[in-house]
Amino acid sequence: MPTLKINESACIKDGLCATICPMQIITPPKGGIPPEPKPEFSKWCINCGHCVAICPTGALSHSSMDASQCTMADKKQIPPPDQFEHMVKYRRSTRRFKNKMPDHATIDRAIRMASYAPSGHNLQSVNWQVFTKRDDINRLAGMATDWMRHMLREMPNAPHAPVLKEVTQAWDQEKDLVLHHAPCLIIVHSRIQTGTEPTDAAIALAYFDLAALSLGLGCCWAGLFMMAAKLWEPLQQYLELPKGHQLHGAMMTGYPKFEFQRLPVRKQPIIQWRP
Repeated sequence: MPTLKINESACIKDGLCATICPMQIITPPKGGIPPEPKPEFSKWCINCGHCVAICPTGALSHSSMDASQCTMADKKQIPPPDQFEHMVKYRRSTRRFKNKMPDHATIDRAIRMASYAPSGHNLQSVNWQVFTKRDDINRLAGMATDWMRHMLREMPNAPHAPVLKEVTQAWDQEKDLVLHHAPCLIIVHSRIQTGTEPTDAAIALAYFDLAALSLGLGCCWAGLFMMAAKLWEPLQQYLELPKGHQLHGAMMTGYPKFEFQRLPVRKQPIIQWRP
């Protein structure tokens, strides 16, 4: 149950904690009386840490975090717009990987950076599963291909049948068009509590994608794998997700085999400015 303590000797009574609280469950300071949590604080607090993060004197201590546990914010570390724009334009889907496995520390760091992605109600419910063994990844790709063969038998004239046929034929020639012989596969899953979890997971994977880029890794969203994993029971059983959890996304990652030299042109965004 969330609780909040305020060090009155350190509090300067600026009221920032009460103003910034998204749930408005902190009473603003009045006169010489410091702010304090409202009676409903424990019920409605979402453990976002805004109150602790905003306090200039570190006077607040939340049951989920103390000011001393939080890294000091440094705006100088934020890349300027030109650098950030170049980074997001530089990011490409990687389907050709070096035969080199990223070490666990590198993957762990990218996941920890991605864990700062926003989530509905700040539930931070995304769970990560990391496959790094070649046999496991090959088996996952093979089971996805089995689902495609099943679909081709059951629905040979379906709109996506030509793609599935190409992928299965490539697999027979020892070419993996499902997971592209990636050295690492990451999947995200969670229990559905509020309905925002699939979106939360997608945002977390997008954060991971950019975090991985900063660490020299390339990524590719595993769309074909996800199609199979959503529908093919043998594949679902192999993943061994916790009971009640749903799979939300999958991403290949590893060191890119090639380096792009240019930033491709994109379609112009369609923007409607409302008066």
